[in-house]
Amino acid sequence: MTSTQLKGLSSDRIRGSPRLDIDHLECAICNELLWKPVACQSCETPFCSTCIHQWLANNPFKCPNRCRPYTERKCPPFIVKLLSQLQIACFYQSAGCNQIISYEGLDKHEIECGFQSQQCSGCQLQILKKDFDNHMSNCPSMQVTCQDCKLIYKRGDTAIIHTENICLREQLRQLRDECKENKREIYELTLQLNEMRLLNPLIKKIRITFDDFEGTLEKLCRISAEYRGLKWTGITCMHKSYAIQKYIKSGYATSFMPDGSLNIAFFKEDASISVRSSHEKFTFVSVTACAAWRDHLQLTITGHRNSIETNTYTGTLLFGKPQLIILYWKDIDKIIFKSSGGTAHPDIDGPTRTHVILTQLTIGQID
Repeated sequence: MTSTQLKGLSSDRIRGSPRLDIDHLECAICNELLWKPVACQSCETPFCSTCIHQWLANNPFKCPNRCRPYTERKCPPFIVKLLSQLQIACFYQSAGCNQIISYEGLDKHEIECGFQSQQCSGCQLQILKKDFDNHMSNCPSMQVTCQDCKLIYKRGDTAIIHTENICLREQLRQLRDECKENKREIYELTLQLNEMRLLNPLIKKIRITFDDFEGTLEKLCRISAEYRGLKWTGITCMHKSYAIQKYIKSGYATSFMPDGSLNIAFFKEDASISVRSSHEKFTFVSVTACAAWRDHLQLTITGHRNSIETNTYTGTLLFGKPQLIILYWKDIDKIIFKSSGGTAHPDIDGPTRTHVILTQLTIGQID
């Protein structure tokens, strides 16, 4: 919307000496020159389109001249013709624009006029449009991002915050973090290889990746108590598409392994997996897990046999990066998972929860 539409078109902006009476070119509502006029079908009185629409919002179906109902029509042609003869000074003449524009070309000019002001997002000053690009390129209050070290700083603080030494030190720190992460991934892969050697031919039969779940594209799916011959409590399945659509900033969205299953499982605070019969036992080989909302989330896993706790593991989970936990607990009939602690991940807005993601479980034969 142009400034003329917002402020109205004053007759003081008419330039030249048109030999016509402008009294009948004024809006009956705002008493300024008609702007983008329309008329009442009954009395043919013209109004600015903005004025009459504001009037009707408070006086539905009623013309200012009391015609009922108000029916809109095009402005009478002779009014349009008279308006087209007017030469108008630009709204931004006070800012330095000396252009005199025809009535019909006024709207386009004011949209493009270089003398309208825009606010700089850095220093918050009002800058003329024609000078805006140059100002943005030099404003000391604008935030810039270094392409080498990714540090974000204000342009005017370059000599203090982003010297060459600081940039190099930040790049070195990032390389060290990247190296540390690569070592962690190599360690995880080594654990997986060791597990594969340990299990050998049984690995495909007892590894659970939740890839056989259907109907999870648009909703969450509770894992049934009979899944894979075990009793599952408090564990839900989620599809990759659902995770990306609903929780794009969470650890859910980044927990899917390359070339892995399109489904993951998760629990909120506690969950369990147990046998269906008291006479059955199984071996809990490993679990791959990560945190959905927090950094440094604590996970405690306990193994049970005949209601007696026989094994315990406590570790810290990463946000959105699954890590392999090898346990190899034999002859148990129940596993209990519990999560606690952790700190809010910096990319997460609002409350965070102690949800744990399970991307894979490896369970030995149920005897």
